Amino acid sequence: MTVYVDVLFAVNALMDYATLLAAARLGGIHSGRGRIALAALLGGAYAVLGAVMPVLGALPLRLAAGVGICAAAYYGKGPFVRVCALYLLVSAAFAGVALALGAATGKRLLFGAGYYLAVPLRLLLLAAAVGYAVSGVLLRGDAAHGAVRRQIGTVTVSLFDRRIQVNVLRDTGNELTEPASGKPALILGQSAAARLLGERFAALQGLTAGNAAACLAALPPELARRAGLLPYQAVGTANGLLLFFRPDGVWDAAGKKIDCVLAIGTERMDQGGYEGLLGV
Repeated sequence: MTVYVDVLFAVNALMDYATLLAAARLGGIHSGRGRIALAALLGGAYAVLGAVMPVLGALPLRLAAGVGICAAAYYGKGPFVRVCALYLLVSAAFAGVALALGAATGKRLLFGAGYYLAVPLRLLLLAAAVGYAVSGVLLRGDAAHGAVRRQIGTVTVSLFDRRIQVNVLRDTGNELTEPASGKPALILGQSAAARLLGERFAALQGLTAGNAAACLAALPPELARRAGLLPYQAVGTANGLLLFFRPDGVWDAAGKKIDCVLAIGTERMDQGGYEGLLGV
């Protein structure tokens, strides 16, 4: 079979990008798309090297390469062992679907240490989509919502030169992100928001999921310049909106800066030992 290096590289970079995104989604890891794309390019390069040096297709070396790709995509963004395991499981799901489709069509989808496009592109994309769906059904609940990923910690929040400490529940079930930038949202309970905003919080009295847009329109310019709306869905709320602010900064207990926005919750959150939800 004739193998074209550029096609081999492009196909595997694409498949690694889909795999890395799927694993991040399942594990609740917020890593930049640029960083994930760079890791996917490394995966494409490894597939090319695997075609030149078949020994790289050996399972131990492929596992080691997978860990390296995970480090490039996720290291420092969450529990590394967990997200690596998810990446390897999703990769196995993708490869299994590719083998099944190849057997059904009589075409070869796998070559050396990666995929090769010996079939129409739509068929390979179908393999990626089915693998993503299967891995999501089988893994999503345990990966994203296990007890290991739920813990209460303290963060420091600064806005308009006011700074407070807030106990937050770190929960990857909170996948709310700011639409334009993709930054995760720290959802503050209204008691914490009142402490942070001080007298400015008077402009948000009566804030609910149904009137967030009206509250935004009524904000004074000083607040409005830092504010926006986040669409969200929850039990009992099909299409709600949360008001958010762009903070001066948010830091975890170790002093590491968290790149996020501050959404104002519409309910009290101080009944369980925390005043906010953070999904990173």
